[in-house]
Amino acid sequence: MIDLVKNIFHVLRHVRSAIRNMWRNGVMTFSAIFAVTITLMLIMVLCVIGYNVENITRNVEENLTIYVKVDRNASDAQSASVGTAIKEIDGVSTVTFSSKEEELEKLIASQDEDNKALFESYRKDNPLGDAYVIEVVDATRIEQVAGAIEEIPYISEVAYGGSSTNKVVEILEAIRDSGNFFVVALAIVAFFMIFNTIKMTIGTREDEIAIMRMVGASNWYIRMPLLFEGILIGLLGALIPVIVLMNGYGIVYDTMNSVLNTTMIALVPPLPFTWQLSLILLAVGGGVGLIGSFVSIRRYLKF
Repeated sequence: MIDLVKNIFHVLRHVRSAIRNMWRNGVMTFSAIFAVTITLMLIMVLCVIGYNVENITRNVEENLTIYVKVDRNASDAQSASVGTAIKEIDGVSTVTFSSKEEELEKLIASQDEDNKALFESYRKDNPLGDAYVIEVVDATRIEQVAGAIEEIPYISEVAYGGSSTNKVVEILEAIRDSGNFFVVALAIVAFFMIFNTIKMTIGTREDEIAIMRMVGASNWYIRMPLLFEGILIGLLGALIPVIVLMNGYGIVYDTMNSVLNTTMIALVPPLPFTWQLSLILLAVGGGVGLIGSFVSIRRYLKF
């Protein structure tokens, strides 16, 4: 217990020393925090965009279906054979059958009150045929699967959105992948910004470090305040992006969802997304600050 208290005391002393050094080198500290803030702000924006694009892509892919109309003159056995043939096609996930009676019910339900009476008269002589709704394993292969379905006999129409559907999925996936790449790239940029700032800060303290070593200070005693300084710079740099995220994302979420008004293209709910991303930003800021300090100190102190 006594050792634990001593260790806590030593840590607090190093933290206090780090804060004192940051205050003493105020201009450089501010420039480092500002650089981290700008970088993490960009990372935050890209993470928000990337995660929402991924969510929209997933929703679009899950809602992409192929609608197949069976020839109205096909017998029940021929209609059933269509379903069997569809299930055998590579890339098909699920096949849902809809009878011509169910198709007529859907058509009547979709009409306004003035037209419902007109379509009700079709119950005696239903002009529609059976239908199948197909979901695919990979949305990028929907055109290929639709082409294979068109070759099956007794099919009158295959609808899935055409090649434009593939383009939408490809564009969304490209945006998602690009966002992930830029997030990693900015994290590397943040690392080098802190690295160079800490290195410049330590460079101005070479005489101070030399004096501390001459009076018998250990490497770790000299090193710890500088490591905490890097962590604090990273955390302080992440503070503004976190505040902007926690207060701004909810407004963007409410505005966009009210404008789009669709479940397919909807943003990720603020909770727990904003809390999770905030923790990630703080971890990235503090972690990059620690690593940057650790690496830059090696030039002046031997481990």
